[in-house]
Amino acid sequence: MEIKIEETEDTLKIIKSCRQELKWAFIIGIICNICLIYPLLKETPGELYFGFALFYTPIFLLIQCLFCYRFSYELILIKEDYIYLLNSFRKLDISNAKKFSTKNIIKISAKKFNGSILLRSHNIFKEAKPIKDHPNYKIHFYFKEVTEEYCAWGYEIPIEKAEEILDKIKIFLKDSENIQFEKSEK
Repeated sequence: MEIKIEETEDTLKIIKSCRQELKWAFIIGIICNICLIYPLLKETPGELYFGFALFYTPIFLLIQCLFCYRFSYELILIKEDYIYLLNSFRKLDISNAKKFSTKNIIKISAKKFNGSILLRSHNIFKEAKPIKDHPNYKIHFYFKEVTEEYCAWGYEIPIEKAEEILDKIKIFLKDSENIQFEKSEK
């Protein structure tokens, strides 16, 4: 995982890129799909291949998404009085980003993230608990009730990087008195 911070006079750009991890997750997802498809195709008659392809396509995409979701490109762009948040698997395109006014932000914090649903144990009689203790964090944005209430950035980033990003945002938004910054407890 690579986190780049680019700062100019009027913009702050923070990019999380997991190019290598995404490539390996994609390959592992393809291998899992092949392991599922091959035995089924061996038993399927030739005239049913088209229907099988239509049936299996959503399952294929679901399995790929399961492996690749955590390794998407993520972007925070602070420009003028707006914050843009983007999560994408392709080239970063600011026109598809969520746009928020800095005046609507109440609090920005780096808090612990309990990981994906795959790393939790589920018991119908008890609450879901993490299987292992994740040392990973996210940058959380809390908004006024007029707009969205909450948004997060940085799927599973280390605490050192999360605090560094929080400090950069704090320095960049030093003119905004209405924003409260919180560091996490280790």
